[in-house]
Amino acid sequence: MSTESSADEVAVNLGDATPRRLLVDWANKQDAWVRQLAAESILSRQEPGEDTLEKVYITFLAEKGLSGQPLPTVPTLELDAVEPSQDDTLELSSLHDVEHVNALAPEQNLEFDADLTVLFGQNGSGKTGYARILKRISAVRTPEDILPNAHAPATTATTPSARIEYRLSGQAHAVHWKNEAGLAPFTRISVFDAAAVSLHVDSDLGYVYTPAELALFSHVAAGIRGIQQLIATEVTELRPGANPLLARFARGTTIYPMIETLGATSDLAELGRLATLGGDAEDQRDRLQAEVEALRANTLDALLTNARQSQRDLTRLTSVLRVVAAYDTAAYDAARDSLAAAQQRREQARELLFTPTELPGEPDEEWQRFIVAGDSYRQHLGTQHYPQAGDSCLYCAQALGPIALDLVGRYRTFLDETVTQQLATAQAALTDASLPLDRSELAAALEFASGQAALDEAPSWGAPAAAALHAAETALHESTTGQALTGAGLTADAAALVSSLEPLAADAELVKAKLAEDKTNATALLAAKQSELAELTARIELALNLAAAREYVRRAKRADQLEKLSRVISSGAGKQLTIQSKLASEDLVNKNFEGLFTEECSRLRAPGVALTFQGRSGRAQRKKVVARYRPSSVLSEGEQKVLAIADFLAESRMRETKAPLVFDDPVTSLDYRRLDEVAARIQQLAESHQVIVLTHNIMFASALISVRQNKKLRAKIYEVRDGGATKGILAPDVEPRLDTAADLSKRINVKLQSIPGAEPVLQDALIKETYDLLRAWCEAFVEQELLQNVTQRYRANVMMTRLSKIDTSRFDAAVAVIEPLFARACDRMTGHSHAAEYMSTKPTVDELQEDWEKAKAARAAYLA
Repeated sequence: MSTESSADEVAVNLGDATPRRLLVDWANKQDAWVRQLAAESILSRQEPGEDTLEKVYITFLAEKGLSGQPLPTVPTLELDAVEPSQDDTLELSSLHDVEHVNALAPEQNLEFDADLTVLFGQNGSGKTGYARILKRISAVRTPEDILPNAHAPATTATTPSARIEYRLSGQAHAVHWKNEAGLAPFTRISVFDAAAVSLHVDSDLGYVYTPAELALFSHVAAGIRGIQQLIATEVTELRPGANPLLARFARGTTIYPMIETLGATSDLAELGRLATLGGDAEDQRDRLQAEVEALRANTLDALLTNARQSQRDLTRLTSVLRVVAAYDTAAYDAARDSLAAAQQRREQARELLFTPTELPGEPDEEWQRFIVAGDSYRQHLGTQHYPQAGDSCLYCAQALGPIALDLVGRYRTFLDETVTQQLATAQAALTDASLPLDRSELAAALEFASGQAALDEAPSWGAPAAAALHAAETALHESTTGQALTGAGLTADAAALVSSLEPLAADAELVKAKLAEDKTNATALLAAKQSELAELTARIELALNLAAAREYVRRAKRADQLEKLSRVISSGAGKQLTIQSKLASEDLVNKNFEGLFTEECSRLRAPGVALTFQGRSGRAQRKKVVARYRPSSVLSEGEQKVLAIADFLAESRMRETKAPLVFDDPVTSLDYRRLDEVAARIQQLAESHQVIVLTHNIMFASALISVRQNKKLRAKIYEVRDGGATKGILAPDVEPRLDTAADLSKRINVKLQSIPGAEPVLQDALIKETYDLLRAWCEAFVEQELLQNVTQRYRANVMMTRLSKIDTSRFDAAVAVIEPLFARACDRMTGHSHAAEYMSTKPTVDELQEDWEKAKAARAAYLA
């Protein structure tokens, strides 16, 4: 054997190499722990358990120098000639006591034939419920959830369950299934259904079955993953969710970021240096703590706050008095005189323009506002030349006569005259001449001055300042309302106070600045002392926790080493094992599968497709293409179906042991020729495997039975019936293609003989079963004898040559008896639902005997 390896592929001349030899040769070139893992997997022929993984992990840690223990001796592997043992044969015996599986009826007993069991029935009859149980226990690739009866009232216990009896290597066993998926040993069962079609046609499939020798690769791969999982578990334990030391250190110290980033790369020497302190470290900390507390207790903050307030109050007071001192009272008096003169001129103009008889009252201020409002409305309407001849009154909308037109025109003249404009100018000038003080500033200054004047040791300027501000308050009111000023000497008093207060305000500014500077110096000193205290405290804390920090770093370094080793395993041993598995699978599995697949395609006339094989994660996979396209994009539904069946059968045949094959509606979309071919192939499989077929296609069921009959082999046949509220009622051995009227007559007679001596409860059951047979007898008699097999439900052709054999002279008489008899049999057979009022009315033995006698008489009369 020669090998060439690279990062991407390995070319191997396998020659006589077996998968086991490839695995042994590969393992002998790996680390000791991989060799030990491979040896355990080869000896046990299963995935390594927890105990094995623990032993291998100890070897792994020792080999990588992570445990301090000597490396255990792991010898190289020697290939022996031991061959894998064959698995036991699995055969299903029965399925019964089904509960909470869809709407399946209880008390049904599905007994499986050792070779072929066929369940047929219409859509919705309940076949799918039985199929879902088989899929559930076998862990198919396309599992389905099993629901209880959706139309039944909810109960406390709705877990699907059933009792399954089976034989394993000839020994009888039973198990109570409780909705488990993939229940051993039923995982050996192979299931084909509609969902599997696209899977077997288009998907990149891994093999459900892997030969024993090739399975060794997956066992070792699982062991390597187990070691990596142990690594991951230890890494998780080594790395707590959060740094437990961080909460013990304050931010802002030089040690905090070192603890915050504590890990595999931390400098332990630097941490040790910082943790080395003198013997007086505790005394130094106490001294710094006292200094910090003293600096925090200083009164500079309060003094600075008072100084700032005093400076603001003195500055405001001086500013207000400065405005009062600069107030021009003479200008205010002149403005008042100008306003009075303008008002007098307006009154004179009013008297000249309007006579007393033209106005409804005196031409006072109210009248003045009225005509001003009217003119404002005119301006709003945009009538610049109003009033003119023909205009209407803006208020009443009545036409303006000559007199009214003249009067309104004089209104505008009055408003447009210069005297009115002069009045407005005089009023504005008086407003501008008022005392320019902000009322809130004046109130704040007055509050401060009054407070100073009320002190026990009031300053000399307190009372005069308060009096001056009161006078200013009065002057502000008078000047804003246009009254004559009453306060004499207002500005002189204010000017004198300004001269006294300005030096005081300047001194207050200097005091504030000095206190602010002192506070800044004290703050900087406090910060320096606090920083020194924090650094010393952090170093003391580090000294106390240095051992814990070193342990934390050690664990982090070990975790990093383990993670790196896990990555090395993935890129090294794991990847190489995948390559070796791919080589082995190509040599053993894929070649074997390809031959079986080609054979099955030939038997089923499946379309030609190209097979490609690939290996991933130590597993073999296969893929099909037509040219370069997916088969589903090119092939018809029927072609896809037979291709999927061929793939399914090839995979199933690769098993080294026998296990049941289940086909759930395998022939949908197939024409009659392919249907017969699939039936013939399933019959061949039934000669070497237990086969279970569920179908609604009665033609397919008939074809299966015909193939068995031709070989003089029987099969167990069930018709699955819909009982209304319940589904899945099993009617065994009533297939018309298998039984003639004569055969069924014998079975009915046997039943009638056993009924009289049975217990009452058993009698009821036997009567119903007999009506089952009577119903089948009616069908067989009508099809085979009354209609002379001209048409049969399960055969495609019409036999026209037998049409003349129908005896029309006796036909009506036979129908008159058989038709009501068939209706009664349907009403009384197993699984029929009855209305509540008929529940207590049961058919008797005498009634059954009477019905049977009528049937025999009708048949005898027709055949005579």
